[in-house]
Amino acid sequence: MKQYNAKVKILVVDDDEDDFIITSSYIKDIPGKTYSVDWCPKYTDALEHMTQGNYDLYFVDYRLGKKSGVELLKEAIDKGCQDPIILLTGKGNYEVDIEAIQQGAVDYLIKADLGVEKLERSVRYALERSATMKAFKTNERKYRQVFEKSKDIIFIANEQLKIAEINDAVTS
Repeated sequence: MKQYNAKVKILVVDDDEDDFIITSSYIKDIPGKTYSVDWCPKYTDALEHMTQGNYDLYFVDYRLGKKSGVELLKEAIDKGCQDPIILLTGKGNYEVDIEAIQQGAVDYLIKADLGVEKLERSVRYALERSATMKAFKTNERKYRQVFEKSKDIIFIANEQLKIAEINDAVTS
């Protein structure tokens, strides 16, 4: 699991360099941690970084030329990206907000409302949530393995005491 005590690596995916410069300056002004902020203007390059886990956190603009940030978000997650993704947009849109969160974004921010304080909170929450989810998945895999490989019969019952799941030891 990644530790966020050292420098936090952030990739800003935005086809507008001016927006990247503004966003990265806010991020670099966040007190308490050191941030390395890189820019990626191309969808395909961003997807490669995201699927390889090259960064701790991704800020993705909603408008990326022919494709949208929501499409990038979905494709990256489908290809195994487990790092937090925050969607940025020029104008707020409730439907896009809901879709982004449903597709796996950890936050949805409007660029006009950005500032050091808002970005600090969003980054902190995203990194903490990501660390918690990764720890949860690690524990889930560990206990799933115990359940599946146990020579003892283990079962899970629902609230009506009906067996919801049982391991293979029952057939041995």
